[in-house]
Amino acid sequence: MNGLLKIMAVGLLIGASVTFSSCSLLRHSRPNPDKVANILDSICTEGYNLFLAECVNWVATDSVLEHYERDSIGGNVIWQPTDSTWKAVFFDSEFRHTIFELCFNMHTGKYDFSYDKRPSTEMEIKQRELRASMFENAFRRYGDSLRYNSSLGRLNFDFVRVNDSTIRMYILQGTERTNVIPFGNDYSIDFDNDGNLIAFRRYHHSLIAISTEESNDERDITVHSHLKDNPYITPTDICNFHLYRGIMTTTQVYSTALDSFIIYDAERNAAYFIPAKVYKKIGKDKNRH
Repeated sequence: MNGLLKIMAVGLLIGASVTFSSCSLLRHSRPNPDKVANILDSICTEGYNLFLAECVNWVATDSVLEHYERDSIGGNVIWQPTDSTWKAVFFDSEFRHTIFELCFNMHTGKYDFSYDKRPSTEMEIKQRELRASMFENAFRRYGDSLRYNSSLGRLNFDFVRVNDSTIRMYILQGTERTNVIPFGNDYSIDFDNDGNLIAFRRYHHSLIAISTEESNDERDITVHSHLKDNPYITPTDICNFHLYRGIMTTTQVYSTALDSFIIYDAERNAAYFIPAKVYKKIGKDKNRH
């Protein structure tokens, strides 16, 4: 969908009940609409893949705990063997055997489970050692820069392959509360295939925990704003919205850098870009009818 069509499409999404969290406004020139559309498409793909990583983690953890006591589990590792599959394995307390295996096919949405205890494969051992190296390198270098709200929930860690040479470690603010979507306290750290650090990014400068307690309509919308150094919706925004949105289907980001709204439709996994002036005009036109 080109930039103009995306702007027209969002008119159908405006006019619903909105929960809004704001910050200071800083306006800058906007890039070409088609370039914005391509950027948003890429972010949507990455954000949804991150969401799938969290889903695999949740399903695998719940499944293994139905069959094993926590003190008998040594740890786990989740990775992408192919572009269309995810795999999760759990090890015994001595890390000598694999006691649980889950495979998820992104095309079919099917999960396959195995609870057969067996010697760990060379690939599983390699993935576990690589993850351990990444964690060690990440926290030694950036541990003091990571913040999270312990009263809201723990940090979640996911590893997503970005391309053939880069693995991205996402650090997300999780929540154990109901009816809350945590936007913020989110980071990513890039590694090469040997676990060496490449780049660090902080997506938000604070935590915006938006309540959905009074939301009982899928047309309700959450809105938060981004400062000038974060002009687009982020993969972490998309992931946490999917995880905690309940029945809502739409979230919006006001980009202070672009003086525009970015509207994310979870059902279509698509983001639409609309300048603030156009957004307000559509809203006024709807109110006249």
